[in-house]
Amino acid sequence: MLQRIRDKTYLIKGSPNTLLYENHDRIFVIDPGSELDRGKLIMKEVAENFKNKKIEVLLTHSHSDHVAALATLSENIAPYISEQEISSLVDIKTRRALTYSSSTPSNILYRFVDYAPEKFKSFKLGSEIEDIKTIDLRGHSLGHSGFLTSDGVLYTGDSFFGDKLISSVGVPYYLNYEDTIFSFKKLKEIINKDFVVVMAHGPVMKYKEALNILDLNIKLMEEIKEKVLNFSGLTAEEITYRLLKTANVNITESSLVLSGVTIRSILGYLTREGFMQTKVDEKGIVWVKKSH
Repeated sequence: MLQRIRDKTYLIKGSPNTLLYENHDRIFVIDPGSELDRGKLIMKEVAENFKNKKIEVLLTHSHSDHVAALATLSENIAPYISEQEISSLVDIKTRRALTYSSSTPSNILYRFVDYAPEKFKSFKLGSEIEDIKTIDLRGHSLGHSGFLTSDGVLYTGDSFFGDKLISSVGVPYYLNYEDTIFSFKKLKEIINKDFVVVMAHGPVMKYKEALNILDLNIKLMEEIKEKVLNFSGLTAEEITYRLLKTANVNITESSLVLSGVTIRSILGYLTREGFMQTKVDEKGIVWVKKSH
């Protein structure tokens, strides 16, 4: 179950993947995951392979599929999380509102577990925790962080996605389009031949594969932006539905809501840049391409 990928860094596969990083008398667990019994699995692996070492937890962000396993990991752990993510980590209603942009009915929630830790430790994006560097990779969430270990493992969390997940969702979830593009460019600069790159939902990669998948994400978001720009006179939900239909993915209430967050972010960007404008009719707010 435990796979060694560098001198001090180990992988527990999943969706999300979980990293274990060994540092002196401690083990840093990065993104424990969503299934409640996964915490027990992590505890078992630590007990068998790293006896008597204290567990610390690093979270890339506060989404439930990365946080919920804390419930069975240990009640005494105060996870590290960026300052921007604190409110949604510790308050479940805030987490729902920020993730779904509304108070969404429970039947529409995707892998949402009502768990929040009572204690936490915060960090500034770009700071260091022991010998682990935190990297500002905002876009998927307000304060999403990547982590770079001292032995050259770069954990990118949900800052970009593997091709299998992209194929299954059609429109990946990003809360802020502009921050997402900025993080893509930053990753292009950061990733080098010495790194092993681990994304939360995707493979463990070396230099060339990581850059290829990153380029796939960049191309996809550019294509989605151009497709959005070519729709006119539709609501955000109508645009989202048509894009998901074109991508030939299973369309559910949850996928419409989550992909709709991305689409509304792109629409906001295009409007601020002067490419689109809004008007109100009986359908609600419709987005209209500006003629230049």
